[in-house]
Amino acid sequence: MRRLTCLLAVLLALAGCGVPPSEVQDRGSPPVISYSPTWVTVYLLRDGRLEPVRIPVTSDSVQNIVDALFQAGKRPPKPGLTSALNDFTPYDTQTTRYSDDVRNRGNDFAENLGYRLNVIITGEGKISTAGLAQIACTIRQNKQESIWSVEVTRLLPGNPDSMGEHTCFEYRGLAAAGVRLPP
Repeated sequence: MRRLTCLLAVLLALAGCGVPPSEVQDRGSPPVISYSPTWVTVYLLRDGRLEPVRIPVTSDSVQNIVDALFQAGKRPPKPGLTSALNDFTPYDTQTTRYSDDVRNRGNDFAENLGYRLNVIITGEGKISTAGLAQIACTIRQNKQESIWSVEVTRLLPGNPDSMGEHTCFEYRGLAAAGVRLPP
């Protein structure tokens, strides 16, 4: 039995897999996954005034939008644009439920419900009014339906420091000529 098994193994090894060898054949280009970016509007500064700029992002998630705003300030897509956020880095975002009418808490208040976005940043010093406006207006431009207000908190270094809750509307005086800011 052992001889028969050995003989069979030798015959299979000599026979190969049964597929005759062939030359390499070119069948065209390899498959490629095409990428179509999502475009969002971020607010940068021109001469201290808010100016909208469309930039591509991988998705329109809040975290991607915030990251895109901070990156666009470091590499402005157009000449003459700057950012008041260059000394800061986005750390995290947290979304909480928000209602402007707390009397409806016991009732069905789904119609009155929106969200507050807390943008957590790191960096030295206090963020300027223009920097707060850039964050609030960028978020409101891209998430108008769901995000009602934006709170900015500087986490590090030192003790956490809340910069308050903001809407873009309060910064309408910072809009560049001809620019209409979101609510």
